[in-house]
Amino acid sequence: MSNDVADIQATLKNIGVTATPEQIQSNLNALFKFNVTGNEAKRNVVRSLAKSAGIDPLAVFKAGSTPVHVGEIKEDGKWVSLRVKVIQLWDSTSDKITQSGLIGDETGVIKFTIWRTSSALPLEEGKSYEIKSAVTNFFNERYQVNLNKNSTVAQLTEEVTVTQQTETFTGVIVDVQTGSGLIKRCPECNRQVKKGECGEHGQVEGIYDLRIKAVLDNGVEIRELLLDAEMTHQLTGINLEKAKDMVHAALDQSVVFTEFEGMITGKYYEVSGNNTGRYLIVKKINPVTITLNAAQIEAAVEAV
Repeated sequence: MSNDVADIQATLKNIGVTATPEQIQSNLNALFKFNVTGNEAKRNVVRSLAKSAGIDPLAVFKAGSTPVHVGEIKEDGKWVSLRVKVIQLWDSTSDKITQSGLIGDETGVIKFTIWRTSSALPLEEGKSYEIKSAVTNFFNERYQVNLNKNSTVAQLTEEVTVTQQTETFTGVIVDVQTGSGLIKRCPECNRQVKKGECGEHGQVEGIYDLRIKAVLDNGVEIRELLLDAEMTHQLTGINLEKAKDMVHAALDQSVVFTEFEGMITGKYYEVSGNNTGRYLIVKKINPVTITLNAAQIEAAVEAV
């Protein structure tokens, strides 16, 4: 009997469903024909056999939701419960997603996604929650957790302590990304407001904010940087009020983005901050002067 068959049989036994190894293997073989393998195949077989026995298949997985710390998430397709703090919310890139961002605890930080099918209310940045029946997923070489229609969220009265990975990285800014400059945020959920609309709360009176999203390249690897209003002011000399004045004078909100792009693209910086897995949230940034000796200049010319 294979490990997959034994795992499925044990899961079913825990909820009072008896299935022979032959039954389980037959179901797996049927799925293999359609290239459904691994954890997805195991979940499908459990659902099918539980339903045939008159057991709610969704209850199977909700009952199996295991309390874990973020740093313990090492398996795809596992139902888990977490006590976490919301570190950062991101702008949604899909109408199928209610919200995404970063959550963490004392063991690490992980991306979360709340799908439209979920009844969970949007999370608020800086607040702590208990999340039950979320599903782990391995995507783009990283683990994340997804909240679906079976997931529940409850706000905690106590604050969860978060340990973040700090990093120092040096390179050249090769791109200032869309979403940089003067933006507006929803007063309810802090998401970026686009054309007067929040993806969650519809038409809102947005609150102005200032930020830079940029790509720093050291020739071997890159980091996506995220600078808040304070760090943006420190780097560019432009604060929120000055940015608003620039926009009002030009009657064009993109003028701030264009100014930032011209100021920092192609320049070298050393940055330090919290590495969240997607963004390096900048806490310190300093320009770096690159000096080449005669031999290095000659080598660079020959390389061209």
